[in-house]
Amino acid sequence: MATYLELLAEKRALDARIEAARAEAAQEALATARAAIAEFGFTPEDLFGKPRQAKAAKTSKGPRGKHKAAQDAANANAGNNNFDLFGH
Repeated sequence: MATYLELLAEKRALDARIEAARAEAAQEALATARAAIAEFGFTPEDLFGKPRQAKAAKTSKGPRGKHKAAQDAANANAGNNNFDLFGH
């Protein structure tokens, strides 16, 4: 049975082989894609779709959750000088 250090050495060698095979496969895929683009005249829009339009900035609808009660109390007491922060 292989020792821990021998297995680590095998792993490092295998990791290097995997990375080399991945780089080669990536180059082949890129060459294939470039050939198809050149042959068929694809545009970036053909490949990636239409660019999304920027969404309008969201408007704040105020606090949510447990803070909503405090906000409701604040709105109810807007003209009251004895403002209760805790909605009591």
